[in-house]
Amino acid sequence: MGRSNDNRFYAIAEEIQQLRPDWLVIFGCYSRLWWAYPLFPVRRRFILHADDPEKFIVRMDSAEQKLRIRRPID
Repeated sequence: MGRSNDNRFYAIAEEIQQLRPDWLVIFGCYSRLWWAYPLFPVRRRFILHADDPEKFIVRMDSAEQKLRIRRPID
């Protein structure tokens, strides 16, 4: 894997970050995985990773539905 591939993977991480602003999204240059950290209150500690960006987004959505703490509406 060359530097140009890394730049493409970093760009994908930025795109995902823009689509899902409630997550911190990074690409790990050594792990070769995308990583996501929730920026919203969760029931338990949670870090998500995947090697495919499309599956990654699906997993992020699923995790958010299961883990996000919903605040009661006044």
